[in-house]
Amino acid sequence: MLVGFVTMAEAHPHVFADVKIKAVFGQNGFTGVQNQWSFDEVYSAAMLASADADGDGKIAGKETDEIKTLVLGPLQQSNYYNYVMAGTKFLPAGKIEGFSAAMKNGKLVLDFKVAFSVPVTSDYTMLVIVVSDQTNYIQMTTDMENADVDAPDGLDVEFFPDEVRGLTIFRAFRSDTEGLFLRFKK
Repeated sequence: MLVGFVTMAEAHPHVFADVKIKAVFGQNGFTGVQNQWSFDEVYSAAMLASADADGDGKIAGKETDEIKTLVLGPLQQSNYYNYVMAGTKFLPAGKIEGFSAAMKNGKLVLDFKVAFSVPVTSDYTMLVIVVSDQTNYIQMTTDMENADVDAPDGLDVEFFPDEVRGLTIFRAFRSDTEGLFLRFKK
């Protein structure tokens, strides 16, 4: 079993995506991770060819649903590659919200929110957010240095990017994986 894991961990990527994230909060606490994935031109062309039913080179209407099914459908069991750790446990992802897909400069760009739910309290709650494909089929370059937070005025939110190398629960991730470390309270 270990041999299979090592082989998978050293697999080379077939798809490349530049990823931007934003941690999203509402009045009641953490509500999810807003994702923007911009794929390489080869993968983008393949997805467009698969979903562009009217052949106009754009993604609209039911074609958007097809892209969502093709790209994110298989990732549902992997939390859509959005890993949120609260304490010592990964939280299960909820539904996808606000999904959109578009072709921009020859690249497929997906925008969507992966819903999570962590209520706010008067004491700090600590979270770590990582967006990464552990199988390395998609090489995700997540720009944690420019990650952002969207929170209402009533919440105290502090955050910074850093490597997750020292966190035991992230040992299955690549050693250069960065996370967004957050803490928040009322």
